[in-house]
Amino acid sequence: MTGSVNLTVPLAALLGLTGSPGEVAGFGPITASSARDLAAMAAANPAVRWCITVLGDYGQAVAHGCAIRPQRGSQRGPGQEGRPRGDPDERSVDGWSFTATLRALAAGDCSHERETRAYKLSAALRHLIEVRNPTCTFPGCRRPARRCDQDHTTPFHQGGRSCECNVAPLCRFHHKVKQADGWKLTQPVPGTLVWVAPSGWTYTVRPDAYPA
Repeated sequence: MTGSVNLTVPLAALLGLTGSPGEVAGFGPITASSARDLAAMAAANPAVRWCITVLGDYGQAVAHGCAIRPQRGSQRGPGQEGRPRGDPDERSVDGWSFTATLRALAAGDCSHERETRAYKLSAALRHLIEVRNPTCTFPGCRRPARRCDQDHTTPFHQGGRSCECNVAPLCRFHHKVKQADGWKLTQPVPGTLVWVAPSGWTYTVRPDAYPA
């Protein structure tokens, strides 16, 4: 049996330096201790994917990258070929060692460098948008993004791009609300949605802040 659990935990909490809470997508906040326990169990599974998200001053994601975990004992540098397994220089490879390339999320003017030409997003682009907007982008809705539709703010058949600057998660119910008469939705900058209700009221939804 396979499945997916998204655990978010501040690096300082993961290292035991603070008691800041973590969060399990779809479940909610968990204590730093529980987050460390889950991370430790995950570390023993080579199938687990590790990702790093850099937060801005207000807690929103500004950069992200997923890690390449080396094979056990595979990184033996020059001059290390004759060293026995279990050498202190290699212990990190068997434990928490990994390499991740961080890339800034689109902000302001989008370069469209990660755009998908087809209607359906690439898995990498969908993942990035779910990191940026971890919940439905209708005002007040907290449905996890991984259980939402990836909605084109400007419809694809009307020339809307499959890109960070034109896609955001909407749960199925609020996806239908968007399509109802009198509603208008724009995405003036990547990840920020502006809703205009039939009444004329305007609601601005910005990317969620992650746990401190």
